[in-house]
Amino acid sequence: MDNFEYILFPLPLIQEIFKKPKNGFSDIFDVGIYRVSQTLQIDEYNALKQLIYCYYRGGLTKSLQSELYRLEEGEIFYSDEDYNGFSSYEFVPDEEIESIYEYCKEHEELKNEIEEFHRLRQVKTVLNITFDISCVAQTYQKYYTAYNGFHNQPLVSISQRMMFNFYKNTKTDYEKALFAMYAGIRSIIGNKDFAETTGNMIKCRMFGAKNQAELELILNDKKVKSAYKQYTTDYHYKKMLKELVVRGFLMSEIGYNKRTYVSCKMDMKGLEDAIVEHIKHKSLNFKVKQLENSRLQAINSIKRRLNKSPS
Repeated sequence: MDNFEYILFPLPLIQEIFKKPKNGFSDIFDVGIYRVSQTLQIDEYNALKQLIYCYYRGGLTKSLQSELYRLEEGEIFYSDEDYNGFSSYEFVPDEEIESIYEYCKEHEELKNEIEEFHRLRQVKTVLNITFDISCVAQTYQKYYTAYNGFHNQPLVSISQRMMFNFYKNTKTDYEKALFAMYAGIRSIIGNKDFAETTGNMIKCRMFGAKNQAELELILNDKKVKSAYKQYTTDYHYKKMLKELVVRGFLMSEIGYNKRTYVSCKMDMKGLEDAIVEHIKHKSLNFKVKQLENSRLQAINSIKRRLNKSPS
């Protein structure tokens, strides 16, 4: 169950909240569920066993159902019309599995599709939720292609409880924007206890951009640009940042010396102490770096002076 405590999705998906107010969360949910499924360790035999069970009892995707029909017509796959794979009330379709297993050795695409199906079925069972496996897979592939395989993109980690809340329940545009800001901050914090960042970076991440250059491209979309103008004013930005703490999205937030410190684990006092230690450590590192630079300059100066000296 630990695999499902958090749902992960790539940062660029946040912009879909503003591009598609009605189903942006559905797409994020689909991509998140798919990514969770890919973390599962699966057994090939069990994947094929579930494939055959669903073939007899229903639940296969149209694609896999059609493929098995085709293989059966070609006498590659042989189904058990009398017992549907059962023997003495136990489901043991070993003959069916063997025929598919041998075929998959030379047909990698079918093998991958079967494993994809099995993983997503496991997620449905563990989370006890209903979704269309084909739609989830198609949504993931659509964004995977659109965003160049999510190459070098930060991941957003959202608790299962919160993700389901926003996926299942109607939310106002303002609540969606709050979620977007929270998701962006989560991408900055990652697994750390707290993060040091800036207002500009939070605004970038809130709209699915990992930096200012990406944000400029994202703002070419009129809906995203309109939302950006609305929610990044000084009034809205500060109000939303405070509200994330009040509503329990963040544990604490402190602005200090043109930096913003945020945490999902520490209370205000804990974050205060962490900031002090963090700044002390940075100051010490800076002094060490200054010392190293001075030492290097001195060494270079010694070399130059010695080279100029008459032999």
